[in-house]
Amino acid sequence: MRRTKPVLVLGVLAALVFTPACESFLDPSPSDVITPENFYKTSSDAVAAVNAVYEATKWSYWLGFWYISDIATDDIIAGPRFGSDGHRMSNYVFNATEWPMGSLWSGAYGIINRANAVLDRVPAIAMDAGLRDRVLNEARFHRALAYFNLVRSFGDVPLLEHEVTSLEGVRVSRTPVEDVYALILSDLQQAAAGLPSSYSGIEVGRVTSGAAQALLAKVYLTRQDWANAAQTSGQLITTGRYALLPNWKDCFKIATKVTNSESIFEINYDGTLDPGAGSVHTLFSLPSGFPGGDAYGLMTVAPSLAGLFAAADTRGLKGTFITSPYVDALGETVTWSDPPAALGPAFNKYLDETDFQNMHTRAWVAQANDWIILRYADVLLMYAEAVNEGGAPVAAMTAEQALNAVRTRAGIGAVSGLSTAAFRDSVRLERRREFVFEGQRWFDLSRWGILDAAIRAKTAELATISPGETDQHGVPSDLLPLPQSELNVNPKLTQNPGWF
Repeated sequence: MRRTKPVLVLGVLAALVFTPACESFLDPSPSDVITPENFYKTSSDAVAAVNAVYEATKWSYWLGFWYISDIATDDIIAGPRFGSDGHRMSNYVFNATEWPMGSLWSGAYGIINRANAVLDRVPAIAMDAGLRDRVLNEARFHRALAYFNLVRSFGDVPLLEHEVTSLEGVRVSRTPVEDVYALILSDLQQAAAGLPSSYSGIEVGRVTSGAAQALLAKVYLTRQDWANAAQTSGQLITTGRYALLPNWKDCFKIATKVTNSESIFEINYDGTLDPGAGSVHTLFSLPSGFPGGDAYGLMTVAPSLAGLFAAADTRGLKGTFITSPYVDALGETVTWSDPPAALGPAFNKYLDETDFQNMHTRAWVAQANDWIILRYADVLLMYAEAVNEGGAPVAAMTAEQALNAVRTRAGIGAVSGLSTAAFRDSVRLERRREFVFEGQRWFDLSRWGILDAAIRAKTAELATISPGETDQHGVPSDLLPLPQSELNVNPKLTQNPGWF
């Protein structure tokens, strides 16, 4: 795939990166610089505008997001090669000036403003009604996803429902959580009802009705609306549209990304290390001694997490992590000392050893791993959790069957007859083992109200495996601090309690 060349539609605050409708959706190509005044005239303009929303979403997940969602949790330990920012995030000693907070905030509002531009301007275009509705619902999905990431990270946030074209337009106060969630739910309900269930050809990779429904279920789950979470995820299960892959590791196989039966929605990266174009999963996480020479080896899997995988669990050793020495798919014995074994096993979840061309070239800087937003295992575990907490099951599956589908795929067998509390613990454990470094853990800990306990356990572990790294402590809040850079320019914003 070619390197993306951005195309700017100049506005006061937000530039839109457009791609012609005739090109592959996942392979945008160049166009000319134009302005909003002479744009939004044709159906191709409408498609290009919503493609720009996808591009903004791609960039927002590229780096800063997982510093929060995974590095700042009990799953990942920062190694010696990680910068001081990574250590502050991993040790949970960051504050409002840390760049990942600003990246999450600005990235989300960039998506929102582009989506709002689509929703404000596309309805006036004379075009096929079905295509117009699809474009609008794609924009609604992305806006909902961006607001969901904001509200579950920061709590009350400014609610902007229309395109902003002046600095004063963004200097607004925080909106109560309930009002933000009302827009999220409305957007996703419309998207779930109006988007197609699948695409073909060059359109594969766009948001589907199933993606909107899965995200809607996650929103309900986060709100502890067990009835709607169970109903929404259960309805998606009943469609039979998705299925677990027989081999868990194939979820991260480059050749079948987006198109496999478990994939619901992914951020597509094309293997070129460039903001918004190439992924960094393998590059940053493989141990630095791995053949090829450009792996960073920034992190390890926490020893306490590695110990939660049974020997038979295919997600554990050689699934999520590896230890030195390691014999790779080409028969080469790999050894490393950085990161040191004392900090835990090395992370290899995104190393696709079936991609022999990449294994031979070993250009870890050019891996084309996607960032998975939603996959079917998540739907099953959301359903199991919601039903266990009181939601009504659907006829197609019990909560126990949903949980056991994930467990048996991993090779660890089924559970039965658990109490509500024991089943809750089992679901939480499976979510942790299933979704390591997939952008889930911090949000799960926060919504369960156990973030403080998890960080206390992690910092106690750090004191043992890396003396002097940090002392044992908890968290100031189950929310993140608002970026100080935003507080500096918007006097109407206030900081979350406990942060500075």
